[in-house]
Amino acid sequence: MGIKTPKVTVLMPVFNEQKYLRNAVNSILNQTFKDFEFIIVNDASTDKTLEILESYSDPRIKIYTNKKNIGVAKSLNVGLKMSKGNYIARQDADDISTSDRLAIEAAFLDSHPDYAVVGTFPQVIYENSDKIRYGKRPIEDIEIRRTLKTKNCIVHGSAMIRMKCLLDVGLYDEAMEKSQDFELWLRLSQKYYLRNIAKFLYVLRLHNKNLETGYILEQQLFVAFGKIKNNSSNIEEATEYFLNTIARYRSISAKNKFIFKCIKLFTFNKISIYNIFRMTYKIRFKEYIRIILTDVKFRRIEFKEAKSKIEKVLNASLLN
Repeated sequence: MGIKTPKVTVLMPVFNEQKYLRNAVNSILNQTFKDFEFIIVNDASTDKTLEILESYSDPRIKIYTNKKNIGVAKSLNVGLKMSKGNYIARQDADDISTSDRLAIEAAFLDSHPDYAVVGTFPQVIYENSDKIRYGKRPIEDIEIRRTLKTKNCIVHGSAMIRMKCLLDVGLYDEAMEKSQDFELWLRLSQKYYLRNIAKFLYVLRLHNKNLETGYILEQQLFVAFGKIKNNSSNIEEATEYFLNTIARYRSISAKNKFIFKCIKLFTFNKISIYNIFRMTYKIRFKEYIRIILTDVKFRRIEFKEAKSKIEKVLNASLLN
């Protein structure tokens, strides 16, 4: 007899989460649903993460450690390529799943073969606080599609994804440093149904860093990029969004960083150079950037050289 293939793969990337890691791991090992493997991708953590993971002897746990830190999207794809389950259940390393989460989600996908993703309502807890918020989400596919036009509405860590659907649309976009789940939901929604179960089966932890303005703005950049990439937003809307976001950064260095990230993200994902120009249209150094980006597009100069040239202009305080 061959080795039995698990129905579910629980996939958890982790980087320096020693504080909450045991709670996350234990919440999976204590599930009432038992037919799963637990793949944990350690993204080159420098704290006691690996030591904690290696203290477990449960044969369902499979640990893979990246040689260097590569980020969430790439780590997720590393784990997916190792996965054997028909369903992929996400779990974040600082969150908690209720004991019946996997059973309820797997049963839903079993009985709804046209659905690619199922998530749940989250209980939201705040770092260094006893405050708990119960976050409801749209439930039905039509509500989810409507909400995805403006924001994410499926909690990534709470989601279970049908593997064959994931393979059909492609894995996580590794250019998405943040909001990689939102971009994936947009792709999946073009071909399949999505659902949230109206039960609080996941405890989502919000850290102080996640509430900082810079973090939120950068996350929104990737949301906007995901919408443009999947044709759910036009360039006029995106242009206004990027200009408004740039204006919210107070320092020149912060503006620089944001603009460079925009340029690199769009250029190397083959988004029209015209679109990038439109993004920077109202900025005073627009003509200079247009010339440089055209050079990048036709490979007359490398991105590092283009970045250096633009940086000189920005550091001359032309962007206030």
